[in-house]
Amino acid sequence: MEKAYRFDDQRPVIGTTVYAFRTLNGLKKFARLQGSMGSQRFWEITGNIVSDDGSEDGIQIRVVFVKQVY
Repeated sequence: MEKAYRFDDQRPVIGTTVYAFRTLNGLKKFARLQGSMGSQRFWEITGNIVSDDGSEDGIQIRVVFVKQVY
């Protein structure tokens, strides 16, 4: 299984497919640019990659396990 990272107010639901970032650092950089650093929760998602366009934020992952990292 793979890991990916997402920021959202709501915890990602197990069994759903979500868009996510490849790395936690990539997610943090994007959140800083958007001005949302500290205003939303950051999640580490473990699951199966459904699609990947190769970009930092281009992963679709089916959620198997979630933990809050920030």
